[in-house]
Amino acid sequence: QMNEAGVQWVDEANWSYRTKFAWAPSEGLGHQILHFAGLDTVCEVLLNGKSIASHDNMHVALDIDVTGQLIEGDNELRVNFQSAARVGRERREVYFAQEGLDPEMPNFPERAFVRKAQYMSGWDWGPRLVSCGIWLPVSLQEYSSRILDVQIVQTHEDDVVNVEFTSEFEGEGIVVHEIEEMTWILGDGAYRVQSPAPWTPEDPVLRTIRTFLLPADFDASTLLEPITEEHESISAARTALLEASALDERTQQIGYVKTVLLREPDQWGESFEFEVNGRKIWARGANWIPDHSFPSIVSRARYREQLERAKDLGFNMLRVWGGGLYETNDFYDLCDELGILVWQDFPYGCSYYPDGADAQEIARTEAIANIKRIRNHPSLALWCGNNENLEMYENAWGGLDKRPERYYGEPIYNDILKAAVEAYDPKTSYIETSPIGQPPADKAVVVGRQAGPSSGGYGDQHYWDAWHGRGDWKYYADSTGRFSSEYGFASSCSLATWTGSAKVTADTDHRAPVVRWHDKTGKGYETFNGFVELHYPESESLQDWTYYSQLNQRDAIRFAVEHYRRSEFCRGSLIWQLNDCWPVQSWAIIDSNAHYKAVAYELRRLYADAVVSITRKNDVVEIWAINDSVDTIVGDVTLRATHLTTGELLREWTESNIELGPDSRRSVLGGNVAGLATPDVLLTATWNEDETWQLLIDPKEARFAPPAPITISTSEDGYLTLEATAPIVDLMLTENGSPVKFLDNFVTIATPGIVYVAISGTHESIEARSLAGVHRVKITRSPL
Repeated sequence: QMNEAGVQWVDEANWSYRTKFAWAPSEGLGHQILHFAGLDTVCEVLLNGKSIASHDNMHVALDIDVTGQLIEGDNELRVNFQSAARVGRERREVYFAQEGLDPEMPNFPERAFVRKAQYMSGWDWGPRLVSCGIWLPVSLQEYSSRILDVQIVQTHEDDVVNVEFTSEFEGEGIVVHEIEEMTWILGDGAYRVQSPAPWTPEDPVLRTIRTFLLPADFDASTLLEPITEEHESISAARTALLEASALDERTQQIGYVKTVLLREPDQWGESFEFEVNGRKIWARGANWIPDHSFPSIVSRARYREQLERAKDLGFNMLRVWGGGLYETNDFYDLCDELGILVWQDFPYGCSYYPDGADAQEIARTEAIANIKRIRNHPSLALWCGNNENLEMYENAWGGLDKRPERYYGEPIYNDILKAAVEAYDPKTSYIETSPIGQPPADKAVVVGRQAGPSSGGYGDQHYWDAWHGRGDWKYYADSTGRFSSEYGFASSCSLATWTGSAKVTADTDHRAPVVRWHDKTGKGYETFNGFVELHYPESESLQDWTYYSQLNQRDAIRFAVEHYRRSEFCRGSLIWQLNDCWPVQSWAIIDSNAHYKAVAYELRRLYADAVVSITRKNDVVEIWAINDSVDTIVGDVTLRATHLTTGELLREWTESNIELGPDSRRSVLGGNVAGLATPDVLLTATWNEDETWQLLIDPKEARFAPPAPITISTSEDGYLTLEATAPIVDLMLTENGSPVKFLDNFVTIATPGIVYVAISGTHESIEARSLAGVHRVKITRSPL
């Protein structure tokens, strides 16, 4: 549907939320606080008709002391919101007049003047739904004393970890910290752990920390009294006593981990790699955007599903992108649990920002609140000041003649945020912007190519030359990024998302208005189509477009990831982007309805510890083996050339017992395909437990076997058995138009025979399509 245009009036209106709640005083709880975890954004709060607070920041909570202001019985609470879009425009007009800026200056929009998630104002993958409202829970907190914060700082010395607690609390009392019912610390202090099991992405071992705020006259000696009949151990007795006596308590989980970003000069420029507990890792992941246009909708269960998908695809890192949010506690808790490192941008993205004294103070307050909230999470790996703001300035987005005289926002990223991290989370690395490569000395603009902070060789790189520049994924080969923190190639969402969300059919023209509306890439639809048609046949329907564009995206990311993983100096790949916030054609790996795109299935292989890769230049083929595990791997390498129509083996090359140590990569086998008919050849390569394939020509020019019938046996043991009578390339399996979930889909079968495919559940009807066309499917039921 095209409903986005019809609801724009909503963002221009003011809105009011109101409710009633009953209250009666509780003995001993003399303080009452109204706690708003998230208000979006410009608003006034009224209690029983009286204004008690105003608020202007989606990214920070609001506590209002209402002690003595509540009525016994019913109370009315009201929150009046102003239009953030209108307020932003008004503030922009005033600021531009003060600064003497041209009102037509690009890249300094109204969204920069309101501290809310910037993507809500529209992005090249999302709609403009600025919105307003109460986006996180509201509670009435009553207490005599309460815990405000518990900071846990670790220092690592060889095989010893020192853990130090520092607490903030309001009122009177003493704190006790309990570490997994084994260790108790009375008051703030430190303890030493000898040879603890560390938290790592591969094995995210967590410890539970409980902090109790006890009355000031609490007798600590009672913690040492003998156990009573109802308790099985002295630790259980102590915990029961603490729980019964506590005025307030806080529970959190930590892991014993030290993560640092290394940026060191070397023969290629300057490194950019993460070290976890002394081991340098190859970061594998993607960028995370807010998971819905209205983030209040995203539940803990939905976060878990999405993050488990990321783990399923082999991720060890997510970058929380700077046009979105500081995510909720649920997000970071789940990253801790699953072993996903978090690169956290501060939410400033693709814009200039006001940076006077008032703006700096707002930035400082916001940063401190969120640093304190997030800093204890073992998954936290990096703080970053903004997304692409320096690159925007250095590369003069919108034209050199329209660039402002100075880099608006610079004091916030280079001074305010940096100082806040140093003061409140000194263990975690900080960078002022991403990308943060070394710009050319003359700050020249290089038309159509990456320049400035993304030029490569130094820091991290956002490599958009393949998509926004020269327009084909083969140009990923030119990237010299030390860490590729943004790059991607767009594709359609799944056909099931189209038919379920946009109310179109498989036969709809893929250039239809509703389909084009759900493309925010800004490429121009013919250009987008042209990128796909460089390699794949022309689409005749939405079903074709979905299939071909997703395969082209898969090919692009495969080419890029393998290029980066073969590199002797690149140390990370964060694809743009993991998820979508609405049904759209975008760079996402998983669409908004949680359907895996073709690239997702391939990422399980690309992001495995050990990978085999095919490179080809003219007739010379090389096989690379890549090992980013902690173990030495030994395996035979085989390269085969088979006939696309018959599966006949045309040539074969092998090397036995290829050994690769940890964190290494090299060329292990060569072959020459001269004399083979390129439209008829499929290359396959295997090493260790990995296998990959490559055509010798673009798919649109290859000669595939006709789409022969396929026999599929289904069972309840988690597998499909596919029996093919001819080679098949990129077999896409669907059920009633929807991808068969968590299936190794887009299967390529080099030789006729039987293939086993992992699935989830049983399937009654399955459709099959490959690059040869639509296959007739016969389904049988296999016994367990």
